[in-house]
Amino acid sequence: MKRLIRDVLPVLALASLCGLAAPAHAANMLANPGFEAAGGGYTGWFTFGAGVQVSTAATDNIFHTGTAAAKIYGGFNGCPFAPSFNVGGFGQAFPLAASSNTTFEFSGQAYMPSTDSIPGTNTCSKNRCIVKLAFFNAATGGTEIQGSEYVIGDGNTVKNRWNTFSITSSAPAAARRVEALVLYLQPACDPGSVFVDDVQLNSYPTPVASGNLLANPSFASALTGWNTFGNVFSDTRAFACRSAGGAGKLFGTFVPGNSSGLYQSFAATPGSSWEFSLNAMTSCSDSPIFGTNDNLLVAHIGFFDATNIEIPGGPLAVALNAQSPIGAWMPTTISGTAPAGTASVRCYLLFEQPNNLGGSAFIDDLVFRAAPALGVNPGAASLSLAAPSPNPSRGNARLSFTLPTESDLSIRVYDVAGRGVATLLEGRRPAGNGSIQWDGRRADGSRAAAGIYQVVLRSNGETVSRRMVLAD
Repeated sequence: MKRLIRDVLPVLALASLCGLAAPAHAANMLANPGFEAAGGGYTGWFTFGAGVQVSTAATDNIFHTGTAAAKIYGGFNGCPFAPSFNVGGFGQAFPLAASSNTTFEFSGQAYMPSTDSIPGTNTCSKNRCIVKLAFFNAATGGTEIQGSEYVIGDGNTVKNRWNTFSITSSAPAAARRVEALVLYLQPACDPGSVFVDDVQLNSYPTPVASGNLLANPSFASALTGWNTFGNVFSDTRAFACRSAGGAGKLFGTFVPGNSSGLYQSFAATPGSSWEFSLNAMTSCSDSPIFGTNDNLLVAHIGFFDATNIEIPGGPLAVALNAQSPIGAWMPTTISGTAPAGTASVRCYLLFEQPNNLGGSAFIDDLVFRAAPALGVNPGAASLSLAAPSPNPSRGNARLSFTLPTESDLSIRVYDVAGRGVATLLEGRRPAGNGSIQWDGRRADGSRAAAGIYQVVLRSNGETVSRRMVLAD
């Protein structure tokens, strides 16, 4: 299995695993999202720190739309002789009911000018601007019990361009408040500023994963139910958990050729279809994977015969690597059909460490279930989009979908920054199954660059998406 994984890693490592802005599912919850309120740029927001300003035509003249944008930079505490770590920012807070079963998406636009950019490329030791969704156990005050963040400005950010950002997180049952935050972290005295505009906070009911076969999928009971090898541990620290109660942590063995990993095994028959979904994150708080670090977290579905020998060809994908955004929980879904001779199936997560560089991965909220076959009958109960085939692809990937009722349908391809790449289908479609191909080209006919893309299907207010890799 290790040789099989390494055979495809050069293709998958081309991809950047950044997040994709999801569509809005409800009205914008934020007051003054464009920082243009008559009473002041931050009317409706709470602010802290010295580096929270407003950009208008009379000052920096940088804004995405309208006449103003937020500007944020460091507070330069103790500079230049005795600098101390500084955090400033702004946000809005909203109360939550008990067991609200709600998912939140915080999105918007960010811009870093080359005239005042953040120096260096080490995200965790230099300045960085992040957006964050933080959940607390009280309507006011209390303790942060869960958080997810996304870096929107650091030394690696593309400059002089508005970049789309989006972060999504589900409220844990114990949460009584959610805060949407923009924070500027300044460890020393480095310069740099980031502009933010047209922000949104949307909420929608948290999807319920039906048919999950996994025991202890969210690690609330440490590693109970999981088979592990190498360095795999449970973690209950707030930053490490996507859902309150626990998470898994993996890191390398520092032995060439060895992997760390965990799995669960189930009976299976030839022709049965399976789907494995997970959320993974690397963090500045504990041995991040970034820069030249080539550690990888790989998701894999393995099919085994009656003698417990793996049958080659099971699907796999890179769930986390040095191109993944630091601090953000990244979803990955893979699916596959059991070949002839299958007697059992396993869902694996494997931490590959090609060299002795450190780095760790956190995992949470895993789902493994029997999936419907790609050929779906008309009148199916729910909207669905099958995994692209083949994946990775050099073009002409087939995308199969199912509509439960006749409705308007759109299928679009987006890049890792949330920008539209191609519209594959737009219009009224009958109920039932269908398929379309993407030839790997943009709307203007040019060849899209190798990397990871998101295929998004929308119909009747519902959205489903699949990630695919376009290879050279």
